[in-house]
Amino acid sequence: MKYQKVEEQKEAEAIISMKKGVIEEREGQLSGVRVALSGGIDRVEDDGVKWRKYIKTRFKEEDLGLKVFDPCDKPNGLGSEVGVEKDKVKNLIKEDKWVEAKEFVKTFRHYDLRAIDWCDFVIVKIDIMSHLCGTYDEIFLAERELKPVFVIMGKGQTKYDIPTWLISFIRPEEIFKNEDECVDYLIRIDEGEIELDDRWVKLD
Repeated sequence: MKYQKVEEQKEAEAIISMKKGVIEEREGQLSGVRVALSGGIDRVEDDGVKWRKYIKTRFKEEDLGLKVFDPCDKPNGLGSEVGVEKDKVKNLIKEDKWVEAKEFVKTFRHYDLRAIDWCDFVIVKIDIMSHLCGTYDEIFLAERELKPVFVIMGKGQTKYDIPTWLISFIRPEEIFKNEDECVDYLIRIDEGEIELDDRWVKLD
């Protein structure tokens, strides 16, 4: 009986040790870092859902430990701007109910901009074939707050297609042709291959 308890204790200690090892392995440079996913919703067919869903899946697969704000998947009470809600705004405008439309849009605009305040860096999807409005509002807020802004270009587009105005503060090595290329770069940051510069201010 005593031998069994000793063995059980050893097994328990081994499990704890293993768990500690896993935790230590996960403590990369991006562990606990907050990111907002910015990009077109209003004038894109899928409401901007697909790319955000895909990149969040990649974050989990790579165990980056990022805290993510996705405007297409907000907590209840933080306003919404996709699907039925997007149609509601358009219907209010068609009915000339501009006051109601304004109040409705102000709600989710407030929370989206607040998310930029909250995050440590931004990943933005820019498709030059789609008209972007709120996206640029969010990008410029992040830039004024001196936060890193990573750009993923639309399908078939490259960094050479980026809107001219953004060249003033977007770094060419932080412009990606797709989500996977962006995630690969984040992995290099997480593993310390790419050092965090003075734009990164991680607050608890």
